[in-house]
Amino acid sequence: MLYKKDIIKILKEVDLPLGEYWLTSGAALVIHGVKEATNDIDLGCTTELIEDFIEEGCKYEVVEDGSRIVEVNDKIEILENWFVDKIEFICGLPVGSLESIKKQKSELGREKDIKDIRLIDEFQAK
Repeated sequence: MLYKKDIIKILKEVDLPLGEYWLTSGAALVIHGVKEATNDIDLGCTTELIEDFIEEGCKYEVVEDGSRIVEVNDKIEILENWFVDKIEFICGLPVGSLESIKKQKSELGREKDIKDIRLIDEFQAK
């Protein structure tokens, strides 16, 4: 499991170019304080950053909408143009806003996403 300190440390070590990536999904919820831990780090990113990782030989897959998902390492996946409406900076990292993540999870509609939406709602109600 990855906790907030782990996520921050891993992303500082990878040293991605600011403005070309943002935390989303479970890792963003950990950074916001909504969840205690997550299994991996999902990042949204620009096409330029995806291209850099593909050129370095990282594994990737093309999804239904034509965008790509790259496996950076065993802890980080980056999702091409997985946009969020608003990015906030927390602990020096670009993180999708809770409303943006809630919107994404609502569109996905999986059971785990519905659970996360409830956690976001409970967190915001505090």
